[in-house]
Amino acid sequence: MTSPASGDGRIALSMGRSIKLAIGLLISALFLYATFRTISVDRVMSVLAEAQLGWIAVSLGFVAVAYSLKIYRWVTMLRSLGSTVRLREAAVPFLGGVAFNNVLPFRAGDVIRVVAFQRFTGIPASGQVGTLVLERLLDLFVLMTFLFATISFLQADMLDEALLAGLKLAALAVAAAIILFVSAPGLIRMAVKWAEGRAPRLRPAGEALLRLSDAVSTLTRPLFVARITLISILAWLAEGGAFFAVGKALGIAATPEAALLALSVGTLSTIIPSSPGYVGTFHYFTARTVSGVGASAIGAAAFAILIHAILWLSITASGFLLLLLAGLRPKAVPAQAARSTD
Repeated sequence: MTSPASGDGRIALSMGRSIKLAIGLLISALFLYATFRTISVDRVMSVLAEAQLGWIAVSLGFVAVAYSLKIYRWVTMLRSLGSTVRLREAAVPFLGGVAFNNVLPFRAGDVIRVVAFQRFTGIPASGQVGTLVLERLLDLFVLMTFLFATISFLQADMLDEALLAGLKLAALAVAAAIILFVSAPGLIRMAVKWAEGRAPRLRPAGEALLRLSDAVSTLTRPLFVARITLISILAWLAEGGAFFAVGKALGIAATPEAALLALSVGTLSTIIPSSPGYVGTFHYFTARTVSGVGASAIGAAAFAILIHAILWLSITASGFLLLLLAGLRPKAVPAQAARSTD
């Protein structure tokens, strides 16, 4: 029998999630309004209608390369934990998880990837958490590095010098914090214990941080980290190629630096709570970035719509197709495997 207290807890949790979802949808609506309030949607559609299909195909090719590398990075991490999962088998939970993230709130696809697809990886959920955390840290590190590099060498008219300096400082600070978190778990533990001793209310957050640090520490051998960092850089460069190709398709912001800047700002904007698929936030910040490097407001809005459509549609469709095929032809992966060498 379910106790009244547990029932009340579930109701409160459900209400909390509903409120968060409503806030996310509201934020998306506000950013969409801010993106399109001063421009003609019909004119944006006209620009999109003139996009060169050849460059759109090139953009899709870059997306395929980028996600193949991201899947390979995850496979590399799983194999370091003892899995024998192959690239095509890992593609099912990886792309399936991204597809669910694109249509469900609260990044539910990450939970689904770790918990629901253990038969593909042969690694328990507790072991996979570290791969997910390290994956996110590497992505953030690479994007912050790209952000620092592009705003250092590219003149963005939309930003004043003080803001540019602030962004560079923030990028360096975040990158340094990630390096510290990954490379010095002992120092992190000391800092957490020191903070908890002076502010006991921080203990739950500190314990959560230590659990994440412990999960990542099993994957942070120096040569191994260097290897997966290189894979991460190549993956995000390929995704930057997709942005570059969209610029070529529309005839705007078609330089590698502008593409990497739009990639960095647009992707980092998905940290802001919003609707599933990051509608609104991604469009606003990507469009602002592209307009800041010389594109018109209409062209920038078209750019944001097209690159979002390419990323969202291609990965969502691929993920759910793979899930469908895997459901028709399930194939488990042995849990025992020889540890791969670096």
